[in-house]
Amino acid sequence: MRFVDYAGRGIGAISGAMVAVLWMLGLWIPDTGFELTGINFVVGLLMAFLGLLAVIASVRGHPIALVVLFVASFLPVGLALLDADNWIAWIGRLNIAYVLSAALIWLGRRGSRPVVEANAAAQQRSSE
Repeated sequence: MRFVDYAGRGIGAISGAMVAVLWMLGLWIPDTGFELTGINFVVGLLMAFLGLLAVIASVRGHPIALVVLFVASFLPVGLALLDADNWIAWIGRLNIAYVLSAALIWLGRRGSRPVVEANAAAQQRSSE
């Protein structure tokens, strides 16, 4: 079950990093075909920051934080971007990976918890 936990962490970290990179490409490279000005620029910076927070939450193994980040980034913006005809639709698709990552981390921890408790009990018996 440790593999499932690490797979969830990897998926979350990669998807969060890719979301942050895609938002930065959209914000700072003018030839991307995706122009953000005014308040949209601020929202783009916020979404890139949420992508970086998803990387941190994934590496640290916080599934609840990943679900919160999914709701904060997918429902207002990512859902609207899924219908895009260009590369920007990948932002919405990668946001969905946050939930997958959270589920894998949660399942990996849920399955490995009895093993950890069994090891602790075995160590306690050996020290007595």
